[in-house]
Amino acid sequence: MAIIDLLYQKLARPIFFRFDPETMHEWVMGCLRWARPVKPVLRSYFRIDDPRLAQEIWGLHFANPIGLAGGFDKNALLPDFWDAFGFAFFEIGTVTPLPQPGNPKPRLFRYPADQALVNRMGFNNDGCEAIARRLDESAARRGGPTAVVGVSLGKQKDTPADDLARVIRDYQTSLEALYPHAGFFVVNVSSPNTPNLRDLQEAGPLRQLLSALKERLASLDSPAKPLCLKLSPDLGDDAVRQAVDVALACGIDGFIATNTTNQTGSRESGGLSGKPLRPRSTEVIRLIARQTGGALPIIGCGGIFTAEDAIEKLQAGAWLLQLYTSFVYEGPAVVRNLLRGILELMDRQNLSHVRDWRP
Repeated sequence: MAIIDLLYQKLARPIFFRFDPETMHEWVMGCLRWARPVKPVLRSYFRIDDPRLAQEIWGLHFANPIGLAGGFDKNALLPDFWDAFGFAFFEIGTVTPLPQPGNPKPRLFRYPADQALVNRMGFNNDGCEAIARRLDESAARRGGPTAVVGVSLGKQKDTPADDLARVIRDYQTSLEALYPHAGFFVVNVSSPNTPNLRDLQEAGPLRQLLSALKERLASLDSPAKPLCLKLSPDLGDDAVRQAVDVALACGIDGFIATNTTNQTGSRESGGLSGKPLRPRSTEVIRLIARQTGGALPIIGCGGIFTAEDAIEKLQAGAWLLQLYTSFVYEGPAVVRNLLRGILELMDRQNLSHVRDWRP
């Protein structure tokens, strides 16, 4: 075990886990903001650059297949920092038009025995205008992020899911505000923590929402920036196929599989992430890949802790991967360790590129 891993797992993590998870998360984010002067040192240690890992997707350069999932830096507090830990891309948000506090605290819970988290955050964020200003400041200060930026879009909590005109306006407002900064957009209709949000995965509302967003994107630039749909792991297989069919008919550019699950068992209510989510998220990736013939990018998310976990999702049809829970449990070297493991397995199987695992 490398010294960084040892220090995190034996010293730092036990201390961190003594405190409330959300409080600890905010404290760590604050510390990282002060760590910007040592970013080159961190980057030299944690980052692995190898052409066998790089891909061009949607006309964007991804230095490796691993990104930071939405919710970790939802307010874009550190947009120019995540590449120092090896992430090739990161997803901010979920963003709503206006600031909102989210659900009452406590709303984030650890389950170390399961290597899992449960959250019921409720789209707490600073609102699209404040986040856009923050990204403007980052661009002016340091030339902007060096990793690809994904922006997750959601509706205001008090916008009724059955008022589609207001729902569409919510998504479009954030899209327009953050358009200059996004490499790609994510339509989040699958969080379990906003009342009735998942109703938008049904065929009728989903078709109207995606069509409206694709039309708005087309009016903003040419070619339009890519739009991805994030699906719930709690959809049945037939419902996944139906959602994919609707998305394809609307000209969707990619998928994220999956969001968190509300199947929490005896744990707190909310969205469960981490190892228990791994099997179902991989199944959903496989369903989407078969439905699309492997022609559209899929970002696999859910329970990726080891190189074997990552390859399982790549073999199921994922083009890219996202981490959240394993970053919390495994620490700052998780991307480096995963990429090293992927490269070692590529060597053993005589593969020349990470995309060779796709079915």
